[in-house]
Amino acid sequence: MSAIDQPAPQKAQRIVPVPTLRCTTGTASGTAIRIDQEEGTLGRREDNTYVLADPQVSRVHARLSKRGGSVIVADLGSSGGTKLNGEKLEGPFVVNHGDTISFGTAECRFEDPAAAANNEAPTMVFEVPEIETGPSLSPRQQQVLELIAEGMTNSEIGDQLGITERTVKAYAQELYDKLGTRNRAGAVAEGVKNGLL
Repeated sequence: MSAIDQPAPQKAQRIVPVPTLRCTTGTASGTAIRIDQEEGTLGRREDNTYVLADPQVSRVHARLSKRGGSVIVADLGSSGGTKLNGEKLEGPFVVNHGDTISFGTAECRFEDPAAAANNEAPTMVFEVPEIETGPSLSPRQQQVLELIAEGMTNSEIGDQLGITERTVKAYAQELYDKLGTRNRAGAVAEGVKNGLL
C-alpha cells in the first residue's frame, strides 16, 4: 500500500466513564442502563429516556438527573415506590457507587466508574434541596403541547408528527391529566405556568 492509499491517522478520542445501573433482580435482571443524559425519566414505557422492562416498574417511575458529578434519583409518584439500599425514600436523593436502588421490585446496583477509579469514600449528602418542578412530559407529549400552543388542530398535529389523529387525541388527554386541565387552552396555560412552553 502506498502512502496515498493509507488512511489518515485519527486522533484518539477520550473515553469518559458513564454511571450505570445494573439490574440484578426481576425480569430486567442483567440489564445495564447507562446514565448518559443530563436528565431523563426511567420507566417501562418505551418513550422514557431509560426503559426498564419489568412489570413491577411504573410506566414513568423516576427521574434521573446528573448535577455536579452526582446522580440524583427522584420517584415520580410510582405505585411501587423507589428505595435506596432497602429504605423507601421520599423526594430526590443522591446515589453513590455501590448503592442498590429498587424501582418497584426491580433492584439495580449503581456503578460510578469515576468514583471507583478515584477509590474515594462515598460522598455524604445530608439534604437535597426540594426542587420545585412541574409535571414531567415525555418528548412526544412536549411536541404535542408545543403544537397545540401554536394553534394546530389534532389533524394538523398528526400530519406534522406522522401519527394518527386518534394518537394525537390520546397524547392530548395524557397532557390534560398531567397538567390538571380539561381542554387545550388550559393545557397551554398550565404549560406556560410550569415553564414547559
